[in-house]
Amino acid sequence: MRILDFAYRHGVESRNGYIAIPELDRVKPSVRQFIALMDLGIVLTRPTAFLYIDGFSLSPSESGLTQVNIDNYPPVVRSGITHIAHEWVYTFQGKEHLRHVNTISGTCAAGIQAIYEADRLLREGVVQEVIIIGGERITDFTMQLFSQLRIPVTCGDGFVYMRVARGDDIKDIRWEYQYDRNPFMFSREVLDTLTPGYPVDYVKLHDSGTEANTTAEAGLRALASPVSYKARIGHTQGPSALIETCMLLKDPHIQGKILVTANGFGGYYGAFTLIKNVHNT
Repeated sequence: MRILDFAYRHGVESRNGYIAIPELDRVKPSVRQFIALMDLGIVLTRPTAFLYIDGFSLSPSESGLTQVNIDNYPPVVRSGITHIAHEWVYTFQGKEHLRHVNTISGTCAAGIQAIYEADRLLREGVVQEVIIIGGERITDFTMQLFSQLRIPVTCGDGFVYMRVARGDDIKDIRWEYQYDRNPFMFSREVLDTLTPGYPVDYVKLHDSGTEANTTAEAGLRALASPVSYKARIGHTQGPSALIETCMLLKDPHIQGKILVTANGFGGYYGAFTLIKNVHNT
């Protein structure tokens, strides 16, 4: 897979429990804010797929959002991941080239799940390009989610856009699932299977900051020089793996083969090898 274009933003302002993109309003719907903030000007010129990625998705049937009335119906609709994807498609020029649209919510590994799906669409000849977009704006709900689960992580706002086609910048994409009664417990045995059968220069760790995850990543950490950005940008949920991939591409100190890994709530694991060279930075 070749990376044709990318853009990203992450939080830079520390607030109470998270790292904020200061331009983001915490109350207004985030999608229009991200559209204005990033000003991507996406133009489609050949058969293209669009994948929108998100983190932890809330089911209306479990949350009470089905109890709506005429006054609160529009805000509920605007919180839906499919509505957010629809708003992004509205901004695209050349919509006649759009062949496939999907939403992906593989929790904190959603970015790698999107790369896995993009690779399938490209290999099967469904499309010639794939656009991946994901945004995370921290709210009180996000903070409540982690506090209720007693998970001591610092969250962060973030956004990623990536446009890919067939090529060799990303290869050996893995997407795995393993059930555990504790959905926040990740297995070192599974994480160790994400390693490729060749040497790499760096390993981009998921590095959630929990003691259990640090233990599980011990094998990956020993594989090559470890890299982690979460102490700087916080945990950006669904887009995190691809935001951090963009940061790898922009990091002047990193070159060569980088194993990019992630794991997410519910037993999701993913990895790919990023080949960083002059043309994709």
